[in-house]
Amino acid sequence: MYKKLLISLAVASTITYLVYIGLMDSLTRSSVNYLSISNHTAISLIVKENNLTSEHIDKAISKYVYVKGNGEIYDSKIDTNFIGNYKGKTSPTLTTGNHFGWEIYFPIINKTYYIDHLTGETISKK
Repeated sequence: MYKKLLISLAVASTITYLVYIGLMDSLTRSSVNYLSISNHTAISLIVKENNLTSEHIDKAISKYVYVKGNGEIYDSKIDTNFIGNYKGKTSPTLTTGNHFGWEIYFPIINKTYYIDHLTGETISKK
């Protein structure tokens, strides 16, 4: 009786440990569903949506940022999603949620767009 119980506990413990190792390993890898779009892709999406020209693309300035739902903007890093120093304020996000994304500034038209880093949707404009 005790032999079966010990074997069952050993098998259950081993399986639990293997699942734990697998889950911990999965946290270190990017999922296809969570790969960020590049700043060039974000610029292209804005240009396409707003019928801008190639001249606008060449002059565009981009930064990776964190935008709170109330419109507060913070510096960020794309590889770690670190939330840095406060940069300023824009209009509240369209979803009222917080987003990591691209801040794309077009000096020719003096407009700034904020694009979600996963979906490519415009989340705010200034």
